[in-house]
Amino acid sequence: MTPADLPVLPRQPGCYLWYAAGDRVIYVGKAIDLRSRVRSYFGATSGAKAQLITRDAVRLEYIVTEHEVEALILEANLIKRYKPHYNVLLKDDKSYPFLKLTNEPFPMLQFTRRVVKDGAQYFGPYPNPGVVRRVQELVAAVFPLRQNSGSPMVKRKKPCLRHHMGRCPAPCIGATDPEAYAATVAQVRAFLEGRVEETVVLLERDMKAAAQRMEFELARTYRDRLEALKRMTGYESTVQSSAGEDLDFLGVAQAGDAAMVQLFQMRRGRVVGRDKRYLTGAANASVAEVLEPFLAEYYGMATHVPPVVLVPPSDLLAGFWEAFLAQRAGRKVEVRVPRRGDKVQLLAMAERNARTGLDAELSLLEKRGEAPGVKELQTVLGLGTPPWRLEGFDISNLMGTHTVASLVVFEGGRAKKSEYRRLRIHGLDHPDDFASMHQAVYRRFTGRLADQLPAPDLLLIDGGKGQLSAAKRALREAGVEVPLVGLAKRVETIVTEDGREVLLPNAHPALRLLIHARDEAHRTAVGYNRQRRGQAMTRSLLDDVPGVGPKRRDALLARFSSVDQLRDASVEELAAIPGVGPVAAAAVKAYFDPGSDTVPEGEPDGVAVVDPDAAPQAGATVDADAAAAR
Repeated sequence: MTPADLPVLPRQPGCYLWYAAGDRVIYVGKAIDLRSRVRSYFGATSGAKAQLITRDAVRLEYIVTEHEVEALILEANLIKRYKPHYNVLLKDDKSYPFLKLTNEPFPMLQFTRRVVKDGAQYFGPYPNPGVVRRVQELVAAVFPLRQNSGSPMVKRKKPCLRHHMGRCPAPCIGATDPEAYAATVAQVRAFLEGRVEETVVLLERDMKAAAQRMEFELARTYRDRLEALKRMTGYESTVQSSAGEDLDFLGVAQAGDAAMVQLFQMRRGRVVGRDKRYLTGAANASVAEVLEPFLAEYYGMATHVPPVVLVPPSDLLAGFWEAFLAQRAGRKVEVRVPRRGDKVQLLAMAERNARTGLDAELSLLEKRGEAPGVKELQTVLGLGTPPWRLEGFDISNLMGTHTVASLVVFEGGRAKKSEYRRLRIHGLDHPDDFASMHQAVYRRFTGRLADQLPAPDLLLIDGGKGQLSAAKRALREAGVEVPLVGLAKRVETIVTEDGREVLLPNAHPALRLLIHARDEAHRTAVGYNRQRRGQAMTRSLLDDVPGVGPKRRDALLARFSSVDQLRDASVEELAAIPGVGPVAAAAVKAYFDPGSDTVPEGEPDGVAVVDPDAAPQAGATVDADAAAAR
């Protein structure tokens, strides 16, 4: 492509997209002045990457924005959408985990991957779920917040075990003082915002005040919390700055096509956290090109932006990022390259950690590798990046009953069974695989699963065009964009989301990977369906009697051999059975009509099955396990 092939470009901010043959986006960029920036690709000092882009490109499109901040946000979204070949890409471009302090009179702390405007306070983003769990464990060990009474809080008759252990004030039974709980919440908030020193001061103050009142048990509780906090946060030994500043500082390391960015959070002069991200496509990329996708991803979701962000020397457009961060923070934010003093040492520490982290990541990838089929699947489906995380769905039912769905997870071509999920399909009384698939996929991306699981690179749907269309509709309604592929069973036909059918040799690695994931989803769904049918077939009529649990049910079934005997028994006879008691006996007697001579409809005389449709009817020749497969 030559300068003569360019469209007429305005001198305004916006984004530009270079297209290669086949209408494929190969690079997305942003500019304050579109005309000047795009024409710089053809200059004598344009650089190796610019020369490769203009060599492969056949046309250019642009989008004008109102200002540079809008251009930056648009660029990040376009890169996520197209995953261009020449852009630096986050290898693990997934949704970050957060901690959520709920908006209630007695708040609780929850794990989530979604930040919504619900009045709650969000803390993060954290680098991975493991860090979130450790923070939750620390908060639970130091601060007595409720955990087991739901959100919104559900009133209980008895407190949980944590209350008896002294780790929960039990607001669910009204056993806590609202002001004391609010003080604890304030300490948790200060801790999660990185103000560890403030939390330490508050705990020391409470400990001394309790000791002066001669409440030594309470003082000991505060002392234990204080010691746990110092021990688990390394309060006495973490990196500190005498200036007591709030800032973030970043380091970058590159090796061939790979790169790593590490960000450290300093609050009140103390390093309280960090994040790191592995990137690909960094060959011939500048430090700024490596930094920008990380900055857009991280600060696009960050709940707190400090007044200063330190970055290594590069050609990063500081004005762009200062405007973007100021918009996120609601105040001025400075993006600075330090030249002298202790801040240069901070950047050096971040760079050392980035270099060490990149070496470790490369060694791990070399040792672990990807199972055969991942890169081949990228080629077959024309994806921008290899589908590292693959999620497969299948539906199972028996003649329309006990409909369930399975969700299986593969990472790097290998099953990750710890993240398998099983779902009951609601609201269907007849077989409908399309509606079932729609419900399963929609719930995956809108309910609790959206909070628990990171976003996948590819969805595999067991079935053909009908199931694939149902899944596409569910993604559209959930507001999510994820590549889709179906696998029809008859001749193992791959169905793409644009309706194409792809036939591969049986030994092809991409097809073998899809078959393995599909079979795992099928096995999980059928197993869950069988489990549900078994539970239904062993369900007793007594399970519907209020106040009768498993133990009382078993005691009654051991005493009476038929429903008639049970109905004819007096309250005194029932109450005399060990473990039943007069209250449950009265409930059982009230449940059966003393004047009725018939067994309730659908129940055989004797120990009954409440759900007769869970098994084939008498005389049927249906193979239940075969029917459960579809």
